[in-house]
Amino acid sequence: MELSTAGEYAIRGMLVLASRHGDGPVNLDEICRVRGLSKSREYMTKIFGVLAKADLVTAVRGRGGGYRLARPPKDISLLDVIEAVEGPLALNLCQHDPPQCREPGYPVRPVWDDLQAKVRAALAGKNFAQLARRLP
Repeated sequence: MELSTAGEYAIRGMLVLASRHGDGPVNLDEICRVRGLSKSREYMTKIFGVLAKADLVTAVRGRGGGYRLARPPKDISLLDVIEAVEGPLALNLCQHDPPQCREPGYPVRPVWDDLQAKVRAALAGKNFAQLARRLP
């Protein structure tokens, strides 16, 4: 599994919002500056639009606007953000919904199922309150 650039940028942006939760909205230029993101503002606007559709962030319009978390950082998991941007987590074709395994009784499927469950649990078990505490 490899995150796209959009997935990585979404996580980095969410870390900024989590670290500043309760301080008001943060604009995209500031998010990019703080996390060293070099992509264009248009690219970040698209990413944050996806996060807003997933009810993870709220856009605040007008002067002093930007984005803020839609709920407390302890209630947003790493899995929430990854799946909002990347789509449902699937380590291989057997983990898609519906499964796209072509071979009935595929003997390796239980291995993939176990790995899928462990990765999902690890990502769901880390929330942005925990992660933001580790920022320098």
